[in-house]
Amino acid sequence: MTDNNPIILCIAAEQLSLAVRGLVLQSEGYRVVSASNFEDAMRFGALNHPDLIICEQPLGKESGLALAEALKQVLPGTPILLITGVMEPVPQTLSVDAMMTKIDGPEAFLRNVAALLNASPAGDRAA
Repeated sequence: MTDNNPIILCIAAEQLSLAVRGLVLQSEGYRVVSASNFEDAMRFGALNHPDLIICEQPLGKESGLALAEALKQVLPGTPILLITGVMEPVPQTLSVDAMMTKIDGPEAFLRNVAALLNASPAGDRAA
């Protein structure tokens, strides 16, 4: 792994979700920064300038969608993947570049990550 590997900010309320996603992403060579709440996500996003943001909806008692909207204001060029565990429609928003459910599995997860990184200007750095 080199310093040119993309930085991914992973946000989830549950530590187990963060750990599993982090291991999956690190096994593919990505650098991972984790946050478990709104404040940490905003701070870590501003400090690390991630190439991709992965956010859960809901985010504990907070809204992952509201967090995605706030992060998009601070990091407008950074793609955001929203992962939902709720089996109800999530409103479409310009703040989210892609959505998937937790039950889609790790292969779909990694395909989404790669597609978003390759479609963003930051993805050029990773190539």
